[in-house]
Order: sequence, then C-alpha cells, then structure tokens
Amino acid sequence: AAIADEWVPIRPGTDCALLLAMINLLINELVLYDHEFLRKLSNGPYLVRDSDGRYVRDAATGKPLLWDETDGRPKAYDDATLARPAMEGRFDVNGERCQPAFAKLKMHLADYSPERVEEITTVPAATIRRLAREFGTAASIGATVDIDGHTLPLRPACAHWYKGISQHAQGFEQGLSIAMLNTVIGAIDVPGGLLSDTVY
Repeated sequence: AAIADEWVPIRPGTDCALLLAMINLLINELVLYDHEFLRKLSNGPYLVRDSDGRYVRDAATGKPLLWDETDGRPKAYDDATLARPAMEGRFDVNGERCQPAFAKLKMHLADYSPERVEEITTVPAATIRRLAREFGTAASIGATVDIDGHTLPLRPACAHWYKGISQHAQGFEQGLSIAMLNTVIGAIDVPGGLLSDTVY
C-alpha cells in the first residue's frame, strides 16, 4: 500500500465479492471482455445441463459438447469441424435442456451488484465501478503487438495475488476469482498479462 498509486482498503477476506462485482460489471454492464479469447481458450462454450449443472458429454467418447452456431448442432470440443461455438442461448441435446457455461456465469455474476458488494467489502459502489472500468479499459481488448515477427495479443492489465489473500478463509476461491478477472479480459499467457513463471 505504501508504494501503490492508490490503496483501496477492504474488509479482510472479502476480496472474492469485490472481484465478482468487477467481473459482473465487465461482462454484464460495460461489455469489456475478450469474447473471442473466452470462446476459443476457455470452457465458456461448454454446454452445461440445467438438471444437474454438469457438462453435456458425447455418449460414445465422454467428451464435453459445445453448440456449433454454424451447423446448429452439438459437437465435441475438439471436433475439427467445430466452426463457431455458442457462448449464449439455450439448447436441447439428447432430450436435455442446457446452455453454455458462459451464459450460466453471466447469470451468477448478476447477483454481485456494486451496491450489494459495498455492504460486504466496505468498498464504495462508485469505487468498484471505477476500478472495473479502469481495469477493462486498460486491458486494450483487441490490441496486438509484434514481437520477433509474431503478432500477439496485448493485454496490459493484470491482477496478481500472493500470500496475503491466501491467509484468509476461502483464500483458494479468492485466488480463483482473481484468475477469472484476468481470464475474462484475455490476459493469460500474453504480453502484458499474467505469464507463467514455471521454467520448463
């Protein structure tokens, strides 16, 4: 906090609520998220059954299914003919109602309004809104950079966490929420984003 440009005090252990409010704003209100990253490199398009919340799977292979908007039918996630996986909508597959995981996430996030989260975290709703807008804008979604002859996505925004957040109850879930914040803007393993520090 001493070297930060801004310190936003928060009730200890409530980071997850703040993050979910920011993600809610980015997706449901500001529409500042990397749609194509989520479509191609996340489980956002995986179909989830309404009945039990589990993935819809191919009966023969057990592979998760996605809905191909181009062909209007379900296909396995690794099907070479899969052209455009749906991120929203409701579908019937093998007699079961289902929808993409991203659509379910959007509905879940709607419960985390900045006003509700202010009561949980003590961070003012106006500050939550500003932080979400600043983070999403700084991500420069759609921007690219050329490095050594390769054109790569450029996402100069990233949230990081270390020991502090991990020392609270539900620290693992709070870490996952931070990872989700980076994921929705496409800031995973790209310049400017969260890069793995594992040496292979």
